[in-house]
Amino acid sequence: MELHLFTLWAVIAVAGALVMRAGFVIQHAGLVRSKNSSAMVARHLADFCIAILGYWAIGMALEQSGGRFIWIEPKLLIGWDSNASGMGFMGVSGVLIATAILPGVLAERARFWAGIWPALLMAAIVIPIVRAWTTSTGFLGSMGFFDSIGASTLHFPAALAAAVGAIFVGPRTGKFNRDGSSTAIPGHSVPLAGAGLFVLIFGWILFGAFSIGSPAATIRNLLLAAAAGGLASLILSQVRYYKPDIHLISAGVLGALVAASAGGGALGSLGAVLTGGVAGLIVPLSILILDVTFRLDDPTGGVSIHGVAAVWGAISAPFMVHGTDACSTMGGRFKCLGVNVLGLAIIAVFTVALSVGLWLLLKQMTKLRVPEHDEFDGLDLAEHDIGSYPDFQQNTIKSYHLREV
Repeated sequence: MELHLFTLWAVIAVAGALVMRAGFVIQHAGLVRSKNSSAMVARHLADFCIAILGYWAIGMALEQSGGRFIWIEPKLLIGWDSNASGMGFMGVSGVLIATAILPGVLAERARFWAGIWPALLMAAIVIPIVRAWTTSTGFLGSMGFFDSIGASTLHFPAALAAAVGAIFVGPRTGKFNRDGSSTAIPGHSVPLAGAGLFVLIFGWILFGAFSIGSPAATIRNLLLAAAAGGLASLILSQVRYYKPDIHLISAGVLGALVAASAGGGALGSLGAVLTGGVAGLIVPLSILILDVTFRLDDPTGGVSIHGVAAVWGAISAPFMVHGTDACSTMGGRFKCLGVNVLGLAIIAVFTVALSVGLWLLLKQMTKLRVPEHDEFDGLDLAEHDIGSYPDFQQNTIKSYHLREV
């Protein structure tokens, strides 16, 4: 059987997406408190299943719109056509990445079943339609919308959906004080979060290398951007807090990867460094602003890392990329910028509208967050009846089961 090059790329992209998903699980498990680590793993497992089945059932049919604004291809409903298997692999890899952002933002207080529906919405409807709009046959793509690896089409809508969910669910108990101050709630394992970061970097390179452009150029640009973003956030941390903060450095690296995903292999090496370096500055500051000023409780910083960085990547890419006909002149670069800004606005309105509608429906049908006493005991015990570290949680387990008697 002949193995087509596109199918091979698609399979490698899925492998990269799965590695990225593993990185998200490891990092998020470390960024939450120990009493919620197993719950985080459970959420990622559930969203993994939901994302694949949702895309299989309807997402693929929506993504293959053939240039129509919103269209369902009947032959792709409830299953991928064998001739489109490569495209199906590429699509499912995207939704696996996008849905991985939601559990971290909603961590430690959202009910398990309430948090699953947004993943289904993203995998089955939002991401496929956004990707259809931005392909060469879509109305945004035909206008010159440029995004190489999915900064605007995967990370940006997922961050917006996560932000809407965080607003509806509300902050963790004790996060914000009456005087307006914010309380830091550190995760239980910095080494675990750090290991997850490096797994993410590896998966990101594997996924991105086989998207658009030269694989070698894409890998080079992602590595340069990640290094520049990490160094910029390290310097920012040293200047602001007089110490290198590990979490800020990690946020800078991931934000730089998101921003560089807009230009991908089309970025020059200097453009990759500039894109990543600026992302390494604005992402940590954005995390602080959303926390202190807007009082958005985001345990993993996902809204800033995947949302704010994606916006920066989309608006900077037209001036950083090389070798693209549409953005080859200064006038063309400004046109590309205008199209990208328009695309971001349309994607934002579409994603937020559907997300708000879903959360309003969920609010009428069920409770969105766990009771305060379950939040105190931890979601591991309250929702899954298991402890991540049972040797160190005997008292908590005992108190939890006594309440059930």
